[in-house]
Amino acid sequence: MEPLERRYFGRDDEPPERWRRRRGEPEVGWEIGPGVAGGGDTTLAPGPHVGRGPRDWRRSDERIREDVCQWMSDDPRLDAREIDVRVHDGDVTLEGRVEHRGARRLAEDIAAAVPGVRDVFNRLRTSDRRSA
Repeated sequence: MEPLERRYFGRDDEPPERWRRRRGEPEVGWEIGPGVAGGGDTTLAPGPHVGRGPRDWRRSDERIREDVCQWMSDDPRLDAREIDVRVHDGDVTLEGRVEHRGARRLAEDIAAAVPGVRDVFNRLRTSDRRSA
């Protein structure tokens, strides 16, 4: 006979029922609706078509620029006051000054992570000059 704890709490080697994917459930994305993974309309479950937009659809340059600027201003590790952001056909150009090389790389990484960005041209200069 199994110990009382195992009978009450379930087996340790199997994932809980809520972690297992049910038959017919999609794998990625989100679907909202009744009965997808439980009760009501606010239930979220993975959906198969996340990130797949209509043919020839792109985010506008203005929206990409707004997101790049917002993401840079939201990151506490980066002082973006002296960074200029320009976007043309999904290509982001960063110009201006930052404190050090780490901030330069961080700004480029943030810009590259924004959806719709095709390439990042990093023309940022660092303020610190090290003597040889």
